[in-house]
Amino acid sequence: MRYNLFKKEAANTWELAKEKHIKSVSLDENRIDGKYEKAFPYDYDPEIHFVYEGELVEPYTIQSDFTLYFLNDREQIEKGYKILGIGEILEENMIKTIPSPGEFYTWNANIWIYDKQSEIDSINNRIKAIETDLENRQTRLDSREKLGMKIIKPDPEIVRLLQLHADTSQELTLI
Repeated sequence: MRYNLFKKEAANTWELAKEKHIKSVSLDENRIDGKYEKAFPYDYDPEIHFVYEGELVEPYTIQSDFTLYFLNDREQIEKGYKILGIGEILEENMIKTIPSPGEFYTWNANIWIYDKQSEIDSINNRIKAIETDLENRQTRLDSREKLGMKIIKPDPEIVRLLQLHADTSQELTLI
C-alpha cells in the first residue's frame, strides 16, 4: 500500500496541493494497520498532518475535510493541466480518442478532414520514384548491351515497373 503524508491544509489548486505533500512510502498494510506513526516515524503528527492511502493520480486538490479530489479530464483541460491532442475530443467529462480514418486526413478542431492535395502529392512522389527506378534499370541494361553482355528482352523488371507506373498513374486520375 502506498501511504502519502500531507500537511493538514486545504489546497484549491494542484500547485498548492503538491506543496502540501511531504513524502510517500510503500509498506505492507498489515504492518501499518492504520497507525501512521509507523509509516512516518519522526514525521507524522495527527494535529498537523493527514495521510492519503493509495497512489497519487495527478492532478488533485485537497478539500477542506482533508480528502484528495482528483480532477477529471474536463477539469484538467479547463484548468490548463491537460491539452487535447490530435484525434481527441472531450465527451462529457472524459477524453475520447477518435482514430484517423486514413493516411491523408488531418485533425481540425474536432473532426478528421480529408486532405486531397496530400494524397495527390504522395502518389506523384511514388510515380517519380518508379520513373527513377525505370531510368536506372534501363541505363544498366544499355551499359550491359554495350559491353556485349547477354540481356533478356523484354526485361521482366522493366515490364513490372511500367505496369506499376500505369497502375499508380491511374490511381492518380481516380482521385
